[in-house]
Amino acid sequence: MNAERYGAWLTDRDEFLRTDEPKYLQGLHVACFWQQDHKLLLEAHMNGVREEKPLQAEFESKALNEDWRSFRKALQSKMRFTKATNEWGNFHLKQPFGIFAESGHRLGSSAEVLAAGLVLIMEGGQWFWPPVRVGYLRRLQGTPYQLETQSVQPVVFRVRGFLREEECEVIIAMGKSNMSESPVVPMDIHKPDLDAKEYRTSTQARISSSESPLLQELDLRISNLTRVPVSHNEEVQVLRYRLGEFYAAHNDNFDPEFYQTSVDYIDKGHRNRLLTVFWYLTNVEKGGETNFPRANALPQPQDVHSCKDGLKVRPEVGTVVFWYSLRPNGNNDPNGLHSGCPVEDGQKWSANYWVWNKPRSFEISMPDAEVDDEYSGEMSVATEEVQAANNITVVFDNRHSYPMYLFWKPPDRDQEAFMGVVKPKESISMLTFPGHVWHLRAGADQSSQLIGAQVGSGDPLQGDCWCWGVMAPTTATMAVILSITFIHHER
Repeated sequence: MNAERYGAWLTDRDEFLRTDEPKYLQGLHVACFWQQDHKLLLEAHMNGVREEKPLQAEFESKALNEDWRSFRKALQSKMRFTKATNEWGNFHLKQPFGIFAESGHRLGSSAEVLAAGLVLIMEGGQWFWPPVRVGYLRRLQGTPYQLETQSVQPVVFRVRGFLREEECEVIIAMGKSNMSESPVVPMDIHKPDLDAKEYRTSTQARISSSESPLLQELDLRISNLTRVPVSHNEEVQVLRYRLGEFYAAHNDNFDPEFYQTSVDYIDKGHRNRLLTVFWYLTNVEKGGETNFPRANALPQPQDVHSCKDGLKVRPEVGTVVFWYSLRPNGNNDPNGLHSGCPVEDGQKWSANYWVWNKPRSFEISMPDAEVDDEYSGEMSVATEEVQAANNITVVFDNRHSYPMYLFWKPPDRDQEAFMGVVKPKESISMLTFPGHVWHLRAGADQSSQLIGAQVGSGDPLQGDCWCWGVMAPTTATMAVILSITFIHHER
């Protein structure tokens, strides 16, 4: 493969400055396919970094004639990645991985993959622009725009001239007549009477694209920029920051650990804000920067109101900056923490435009969902449809003073599915079948110590045994740690 062609997509490890997390793009793989001696060959630079010895693999020639499901399974096996990338569990809710051409076009057959030659594989299922290096300029074909990499951790791009000044003026005029105080979405740890002004003092107006042909055109323009379909876009939030107004450091996505009240809406974390496209509608004489306090390998800030340290992007009329709140594999990226610095002279007009990793409508199906069956067995322990059909809920009750980590062992693979944390003095419930295997571990990784294994057999309502096999620390200790309750659902 031509090194120059690879060079447009790969990042050197030295560009990742942080020492407290991996030096690569988690879940973004750059791969090349070609045929030789009646075999399909694969070369892949894993996690978006340039390797001296990339992964090499070969497929039997029949791979090109197999259906899309079989080809994807074979590819995933060769590249050794899985949906189980975090502690959220419920991986049947995570969208299937996506395979894209260099244009960002999603591929849907082995023939398309071979014709593309070089492809990008995104474990999180949506296109993700590789940063390459700070200062890298990527021209978007067919447009006058260039992506300028501002940061690798977090991944931040600037696009100058994306909006014309007259467009900015129209958007400001639309917002002016509908302004109200900007809200915040409180985490579970916040008090119910949280005063939003403690963190955010701007005013805002949400405007649906259906209200304006200009906004409809911008929907398409931004979809072309991000390579994510329009159906994933949230309505625009026009913002006005007057003298002294600010927004303290925050993340735009919803970590399920802190948003349990919304956890069903966000699919246990797997339906989330992927990226933010931030529009600058005016210049600002002084202040009003967008600050990323964890950029340049800086630690988590102690003061969320401070703009002293970090990467500061100055407002320029018509410019947009966009950054990713999730990693390419769909996990949270804490480096996406950002703030709106206080305006020190004049006022600032801007806008938030959030793009989700899944369609905003629950009625739109995910690409490749019909050919993806990794962790599909979790459907039997987590959905209402199965609940009605199988009629058993198991409740795991942790009576100990430390957390335990619950895994479900699929019958067809070694990789376990992390289903959740059983917190001290709390419980977790799952729908289940006789024959299901459950593991409790000391940590959120499958390699952590196995504390216990439970196998369901027969019907507990008829006195059949669902036995809890204790591995460690001792049977006596385990007996007071966990109790299991069965709830029968009427047929």
